[in-house]
Amino acid sequence: MKLLFLFLLLFSTPCLGQSCLDPIKIPQDKLLHTGGCYIISATTASIVYNITEDHKKAFIYGVLSAVVVGGIKEIHDIKHGDSNWADMGANVIGGTLGALVVTVRF
Repeated sequence: MKLLFLFLLLFSTPCLGQSCLDPIKIPQDKLLHTGGCYIISATTASIVYNITEDHKKAFIYGVLSAVVVGGIKEIHDIKHGDSNWADMGANVIGGTLGALVVTVRF
């Protein structure tokens, strides 16, 4: 009975997973900011956790390291590139995700 219900549930409705009409497009620059800060944050959080064995400190130091490095890069971009707040938002998202992945217990 469960198998029949599962079969009906899966095949009675149209599957639209890959046929989005207007997919979300994230600029490559934001993805690079997110990825770079993810790596910085995850590395820092891992090092801090190995030294202190404290998840809270590892998370805080991981996020702060990514935000500080990303902020320094944005300050540099004021005179030498294109600085905007969306880049800093991508830095925060990447830093938070990187520290979260390292410090969450499974």
